[in-house]
Amino acid sequence: MQISTSMFYGNASNRMAKMNARASELMTQISTGKKTIKPSDDPAASQQIAELDRKDADAVVYGTNMTLAGSLLQQADSVLGQIGTQLTRATELATQAATGTQTDATRKIIGTELKSIVESMVALANAKNVRGQPLFGNAAGGKAVTDNGDGTFTFAAAEPAVSEVPIADGQSVQATESAERIFKIGDTDNALAMLSRLATALQAGGDVSDATSESLDALSASTDQIADVQSSVGARAARVDLQQQLLTTANTDRSELRGQLEQVDVTEAVVQLQQLMTALSASQASFSKLSSLSLFDYLK
Repeated sequence: MQISTSMFYGNASNRMAKMNARASELMTQISTGKKTIKPSDDPAASQQIAELDRKDADAVVYGTNMTLAGSLLQQADSVLGQIGTQLTRATELATQAATGTQTDATRKIIGTELKSIVESMVALANAKNVRGQPLFGNAAGGKAVTDNGDGTFTFAAAEPAVSEVPIADGQSVQATESAERIFKIGDTDNALAMLSRLATALQAGGDVSDATSESLDALSASTDQIADVQSSVGARAARVDLQQQLLTTANTDRSELRGQLEQVDVTEAVVQLQQLMTALSASQASFSKLSSLSLFDYLK
């Protein structure tokens, strides 16, 4: 079989061009530390990397949301604890007022302290969250509780509701509570109005046995309600903590997978480059010797 001169030159030129191209690719990989320089180098890996980029971007948003939700829930838990402490003190005062050893004067003092407790709880309910909005209000940003000055209280409307905070694909968490739910007693009463009525009765003097008895029952129900709401907030905070742990693990897993897809083994690439350059040099030398063409030497 005879091989034409043109075929000889063509095959040798193509072979060395491919070796040069591969050498250039290896040098680029070594300098950048990446094995996939452009999508066409490895379409499948490039598609996976693009998906990892999308998930990384989502993870940043979810991480920020979870930090916000966790902060809001932590603040809500703290404030609910303070409200619970105020209710405990109110229960102690109502119990004292119910004893027969109290006089109108001492009951009036108790009534004054109960008024102060109501004011403290209203202030706690209207506490601002990290975004500068009422912690237990609605999306409109108005007061969570308004003291009408006549022993009644107006709670922020249920609408516009505060949106739940997305913390993962298809998952969200309610990071706030409504003041109305916190203070409700049964279907129609609330702890603030109940304590205001008791304070007014104690300051008025006379027989307060019915008022104290009714208030003690209501205080027990209100304390239970606060505990229920606080437990719900705590459960949601624990859920956010768990989701943050899962997010951290997922971020680590994606980082490792990205490394496998994207990062080149520099040591292995250097060895391949050295072997390739040795082979290329030998091929050039062999071709030069076989062709014996000064033009080839010039083109090198």
